[in-house]
Amino acid sequence: MLRISWRILAVVLIIALFQGEWVVLAKERKETRELVDKAVEQARKTSASMPLPENVHKQKGQEEARQAVEQFHAPDFQEKLRCQMDRIQHGGPPQEQAIAPQGKGALNIQESLYLFLSSSVPESLVNRYLIDIGRTGEQRIVPALFGLPQGLEGRRFNADYFNRVMHTDPGCRDTPESPCQRLEIPLRVNPELFTRYNIIEVPALVYDNGQNSWSIHGEAELAYLLEKVGKAANNSALAGIGAKLRGNQ
Repeated sequence: MLRISWRILAVVLIIALFQGEWVVLAKERKETRELVDKAVEQARKTSASMPLPENVHKQKGQEEARQAVEQFHAPDFQEKLRCQMDRIQHGGPPQEQAIAPQGKGALNIQESLYLFLSSSVPESLVNRYLIDIGRTGEQRIVPALFGLPQGLEGRRFNADYFNRVMHTDPGCRDTPESPCQRLEIPLRVNPELFTRYNIIEVPALVYDNGQNSWSIHGEAELAYLLEKVGKAANNSALAGIGAKLRGNQ
């Protein structure tokens, strides 16, 4: 009986030691957790009061983002995207354009022609201008808008607008089975051009020879605008482009 009692006592002592160690460990864990919580809280308070340096790249980043959005919604990019989707979905090549791509033309690399437009101009007239630009064969005639018709938020409206004014056939209506063909004219969104040439009324045509510029505005045929600005700039090439355009009509 005495031997059994000592064994029981030994077991009891061992259990007591283990319980003591668990109590110490639990206490240490609690203290450690409290220290971590205090450190986290202090770090939060410090970060809240810490002044952050100004992002010197903010303006540049916003401008690049704006340009990326404009490039994505530009009609030439959308047309390429549509053609690629047609080719993927139907397994065929993109539709051929009804109007031949613009050729070399009569203007040299120092000369530029800008046709300033707006979504306030009737869509039928915008479409007429774009078709006529394609018929001139001049790559240096650039149609430009001050901004997107519905800003950056009106993506669906903007896309529909560009799709309508880019029709090669004004009377065409898109159907799922037979989508209308589109022009390959880069209708650009460029407010800087409007500011550079002080354009406050559209439509307007500006000719820039690299040294001077001449402008004319009014809802008239592109051939007429070309002839008038060519006469003002004493440039026979512009009158020739206008005459060529009249001959193609």
